[in-house]
Amino acid sequence: MGKESWAKYGMEKGKGTAMKSGAFQESKEEGFQTALAAPPGKPSEDIFKNATKGLWQIANDLTGTARELATKINKQKSKEERESALNLAKEAARKAGLQAAIAAGWEQGWKEGIIARDSKTLD
Repeated sequence: MGKESWAKYGMEKGKGTAMKSGAFQESKEEGFQTALAAPPGKPSEDIFKNATKGLWQIANDLTGTARELATKINKQKSKEERESALNLAKEAARKAGLQAAIAAGWEQGWKEGIIARDSKTLD
């Protein structure tokens, strides 16, 4: 890989990391606020399970799509077709990674929010 390719890769990687980090933080705040407002006990557990199940299901579906697209890359006849298939697979993988960051952020925010909520009720 040439210097230009590495530079382009580094820039794309940096943009992707920043985007995922931002989505993680935003989702973390949403999970935190939801936890603070959640009633204690079973209803709270149900909120958590339903929210995270849905978020992770989207991430898993997007990951499956990315895998499926990746298996088609080398089956293409021309270089242009392979590059097109590769770009589709990369985009699908980016979407999956972003969704995973959202799901993980929400979970982290929820955990921190529950701790904060419960510490207020003990005071």
